[in-house]
Parts: sequence; structure tokens; C-alpha cells
Amino acid sequence: MKKKFLKLTFLLALPLIIGLACQVSNPLSQILNKPTEEELVDVTTEEPDIVVTEDNETDVLAETLVPATGDEMDLVMLDEDFWIQEDGSVYLAFYFQNPNVDILFEDIDYTIYLYDANGTEVQTYDSYLSYLFPQETFGLSEIVYLDDEAVMVDSIEIEWTYLSSAAEDFLNPFTVDDVTYWENDGWPMVSAKVYNDSSDTYTYILADVICLDSGDQIVGSGYSTIQFVPGNDFMGFISYVDVFGDVSRCEVFPTYTYSSAYYEGDDFWSEITILEDNFFLDDYGYILGGMTIQNNVDVPLSNSTAYITFYDDNETVTATAEYYVELLLAGDTIGISPWVSTPPVEAETTTYDILVLPGDYEDDYELTDNPFVVNSAEITGDYEDYVTVNFTNGYSKTVSEVNVNVLIYDTEGYIIGGGHDWFYDPITAGDSAEIEIWVDYDQYSEIGSITAWISPSYWTEFE
Repeated sequence: MKKKFLKLTFLLALPLIIGLACQVSNPLSQILNKPTEEELVDVTTEEPDIVVTEDNETDVLAETLVPATGDEMDLVMLDEDFWIQEDGSVYLAFYFQNPNVDILFEDIDYTIYLYDANGTEVQTYDSYLSYLFPQETFGLSEIVYLDDEAVMVDSIEIEWTYLSSAAEDFLNPFTVDDVTYWENDGWPMVSAKVYNDSSDTYTYILADVICLDSGDQIVGSGYSTIQFVPGNDFMGFISYVDVFGDVSRCEVFPTYTYSSAYYEGDDFWSEITILEDNFFLDDYGYILGGMTIQNNVDVPLSNSTAYITFYDDNETVTATAEYYVELLLAGDTIGISPWVSTPPVEAETTTYDILVLPGDYEDDYELTDNPFVVNSAEITGDYEDYVTVNFTNGYSKTVSEVNVNVLIYDTEGYIIGGGHDWFYDPITAGDSAEIEIWVDYDQYSEIGSITAWISPSYWTEFE
């Protein structure tokens, strides 16, 4: 990835960057060799014995997987688990383990049973893990919100079912590096880089986080979803975590989800181009800015995702941002100003990189060119924190539910912020409409210009 220097307020112009793009996405299930019904095994498990080294019986890393003997072994829930109730919420973390060398566990559905001091079941909670790969230990994080906040939970049990099949060549390509725990003035966060050893790009990757103390006892957890991880590359991520003790280290466990899809090869790098971008730290430690992107193919692209990762001087991830572009017409341009996660207070964010992953081709979409005309875009509001956009529907039909994006530039032409909103009401052919959009920008800078874009959305209708 190409890093770009993060500027305080606004300084030098930044070079252009080419974003990720793609031609076609496929459901992850298409790359799996799914077993036949005869090969599927649906099992409700009990925990079998596992071999533990003598030096530290509580250390998760000391758990030794039992060598395969030719018979399939059951999924194991390790003894190292954690739960704590705080008001009406119960926080849990635990490990599942696959002791087999060539068996894949999938569709792992687990139920958490919560009991009071009398042994009465007070609530259940269902969740799942898509895959547990051979010889893999995976840490899971859950929060159960109690229906009755006055209930005191005294004990917890976890039961699970799963399917098993031959793993063959389907493996977990994700590894983790640079895991960092940030105390963040009482709002703890964990950042890391998730690497993808495959040549294909994967979407919707789950990353669970387990926090441990100096004795390797679990003291907290969290999780995050990474929108995509490029092939033979990495993606940074940030996750807030709930901790209930001193944290010595953290573990991150990335894997596929049921929603994961994949993009083959790398022929799509130039399909979306980033024309300009500028992100900077304001005086309060927040990251502001924006960027413009262009569709370089001759068909509309739907469900594209822009992802920005921010770093300190040591290349440690300090913040992330993502933005969904619902529809980008052929050859069209749009400006976006995504919300950026707030960097930890102890971080010194200095650089960033941007990747844009286009979605699907919309070959039969009704519009070929953008028919909307922006008539004006002006700063309004008592605190000059809104932009009022007036625009005209130049199409021959009534159009409803369109997106409105705004970027604000300083007098030297650098992006200093922006915003977006949706206009829901129908706009008849040739008529104009007006919308007021809240904007986030550096108000200490002098505004030089404002640019607005009108574009179709998922829900746009033509009548």
C-alpha cells in the first residue's frame, strides 16, 4: 500500500492514488468443495479431554492439540473462558478448538444459557462461527443484553452444533500482525493489521479480539468486521474492547463470515480512480477531510467501498474510515467525506492509505448519464455547519430517493471536510429541489468553494 502523509490542518497537496477495483464478486461458497449430505455430520458436543502442558495449565498457548488418530475428533471448548455481568449486560469470551489435522468444522451454531443462583434459566443467546479450520484455535467475543436488567446471572453454559467435512485446500488465509492495545483514556481500543495470504480479495471478514492479563487470563474482548482484505496484502482495523482488568497483551482472530465474497485476481485495479484526497488532524485530535473518486468503466458500479487506514510513524494502525458508494454511474465522479474513527489519545497519527473496492456491474441500469444538475451549494445554519444544495432533475421521469454529497474546499483548493444526506421526495422531470446537509469541516479555514454531487441510491425509483 502507498502511504500518504497526514497533514495538520492543511499544508501541501497530496499525490493521487489508485484504488482497488474489481470486475466480479462471487459468494465464498463457490470456492468450497461442499460435502454431500452423506458426508455431513451434525453433532451436539460435550467437551473431550485435551492434553495440557505441565508448565502453565492456564495458558491458552500451552494447549496441545491431540494428534489425529484417523478418527474424527469433536470440537473442543477450552477451559480458558471468561464472563462478567455489568448492569444489564453480560460480557463473554471463550475459545473453540479444532483438534483435527484435515477436518473442517463449519456452520458452528452455539447457544449461551444464562442461569440465576437458583439454577433457573433466565435467558438464552444464539450465535455462530462460520468456520473452524484444522488445528485452529479461535477466540470468540459476545455481549448478551439482558431482557430484565435486574436479573443477576450466577452461571453460564454453552452448547453447540456443527457440520464437518474434509478440509482439502480450503484454509484460513488470514494472519495478524502489529496488534496494539490502546488505553485511550478509559475507552480502550485494539488495532492490528490483518494479512491475506491468498491472491484473491475477500470481503466481510470477522476479527474477534481477546484481551489477557500478565497471567494469560482473559480480562476482556471485542470484535470488528473488516469490509475487505486485498489479495496478498493487509488491511488495518480498529475495535473498541470491553476490559475488566489490566491488559498485558491481546490476540486477534480473523476469519470468513457467511457474508464473505471473493474477487479473483488483480485485473481490476484501475476501474475506480481517486482523483484527489486530503485528510488532516484538526486542533482537537479529530481527522477531517475527503476525497473524489471516478468510475472508469462503461457501466454503473453498485456497492463500492472506500476504506482508509491511518497510521503513526511506526506504521501502527491508529484509525480507520469506510464509506459505501451505493451507485456510481459510468464515467461519473463523486465526492465523499467519510466519518473517521477517533484516534487513541496517546496516538500520533501521521500517514494514511486509501483503497477502493468497486461492487457489481449494473449492465441494465436505467440511467447511462447523470441527469441531475446542481444549481447552488451554500453554507447555512446558525453555526455555519450546514450546506444548502439546490438541484434540478434533468431526467424525463419523476425521480425519488437520491444521494446528495458535499465537499468543502479552502481558498487554496484543498478539501477541508464535507457531508452527505438523502433526498427522499419525488422530483418531477425538470423540477428543482433543495436540501440542507450537516457538514463537518475545519471552521478555522477560510472557505474557497463548495461542490455538491447528486447521484442515484439503492432505493431510487423512476416513474
